[in-house]
Amino acid sequence: MIVHGLHGSPYDQILAPPLGPAVSGERNRNLETEVPLAAVCKQLVSQTPEGTEGFTRAPMAATTAAAVRRLCAAAEVRSALAVLARGTKSGDAALDVAACTALVHGCCQSGDVAEARRVFDVMPRLGVTPNEVTYTALIHGYFVRGQREMGFALVGEMRRGGVEPNLYTYNCLVGEWCRTGEFKSARLLFDEMPLKGVVRNVVSYNILIAGLCRHGKLKDAAQLFEAMRREGIHPSMVTFNLLIDGYGKAGKMSNALHFFNQMKAAGLQPSVVTYNELIGGFCRARDIAHAIRAFSDMKERRLAPTKVTYTILIGAFAKENEMDRAFEMLSEMEKAGLEVDVQSYGVLLHALCMEGKMMHARKLFQSMDSKGVKPNNVLYDMMIYGYGREGSSYKALRLIMEMRKSGLIPNVASYCLTIRLLCNEGKCQEAEALIGDMEDAGLQTSESICRVLFDAKARLHSSTDDPFT
Repeated sequence: MIVHGLHGSPYDQILAPPLGPAVSGERNRNLETEVPLAAVCKQLVSQTPEGTEGFTRAPMAATTAAAVRRLCAAAEVRSALAVLARGTKSGDAALDVAACTALVHGCCQSGDVAEARRVFDVMPRLGVTPNEVTYTALIHGYFVRGQREMGFALVGEMRRGGVEPNLYTYNCLVGEWCRTGEFKSARLLFDEMPLKGVVRNVVSYNILIAGLCRHGKLKDAAQLFEAMRREGIHPSMVTFNLLIDGYGKAGKMSNALHFFNQMKAAGLQPSVVTYNELIGGFCRARDIAHAIRAFSDMKERRLAPTKVTYTILIGAFAKENEMDRAFEMLSEMEKAGLEVDVQSYGVLLHALCMEGKMMHARKLFQSMDSKGVKPNNVLYDMMIYGYGREGSSYKALRLIMEMRKSGLIPNVASYCLTIRLLCNEGKCQEAEALIGDMEDAGLQTSESICRVLFDAKARLHSSTDDPFT
């Protein structure tokens, strides 16, 4: 993600590396490109004989493997498992390593790593030996589900079984070490690849560069970029985007522009993602003039700005309190036919609430419904905070009641802020009811907020008992 949690990050393209070709028998470790296993399954299916749709008991032995591969390629993993179960029960199951690997991968893709492991463990009983692609599919599945210890344990099991990691295994492992910022381990594996006869590719470099950029190790990332070129590997658009994004997030826009210009010199045309990163970097550095220049250049190149582009600029203008220009961007975004979502509204509402312009904030908040955008907890809490700052206890209370009717639960800060406001104004009955509602919502009340109510009641009682008031 580039800015404010938006989609379109170059990291998304490389941090879940494909698993490699579903080969059986010989290992193929010197591959120049990576092919997602799903695509390989489709290719294998296309090579199977016609008429496999009607797989019944008679031709099962010939068609079980093809049927399993076909169903896994169509993401119908449960049906594939059912075919396997029927074939096994009738004694007609004849699976090859590609079909079993497709099943393992399919189960992992559907989030059922435990089922993938069961398939993996049953393979020897079917007379099928897992190969490096099978192992990589399951290792990657463990990593995606956050079970890294299981993943690394399987790597050890793989090596002990005499199965050597291939390009995709290494890329997967390096990516996992990078994800947690353990670059010493990542670099050891990266450097081990050529020693084991595994030819690194552009994805191998991109994974390591992505990790370094994400953790702010930009100098190391730039050095790796140069090493990549020395090895004769041409940087891809993803490589340049990673470096532009990394330097942009660090506020080092001269470096980001350097890689932007190098990208063009390499004959690669900047994409929408590239420009979003550049614009986001300038906005983060509060250099709005250069951000607008990049925005104009983007449109001159006939690249259509996306929701991400507009939201970045809306946020930048709002941060600079240039609300008119922020609303102009919102209007342009709507005219372009782009969906204005909760995040776009949130950027504007936050600025208005922080500036104390609650009348404008309320108007914008109410307009969301007519645009088909439902406010979420964050926007409600933002509005409650704004009303709290201006001391409007009843307006804040009304929003809390509105949230509860909509099935939303305000956060603890919204409840406590409103309770304090009510207590300060002597509205103890409302404050006490709100504490009750807070407990009903499953939120824990603090001793301090109960003390605020106790003190407010004491003040109220004291003022009513005073004969001179």
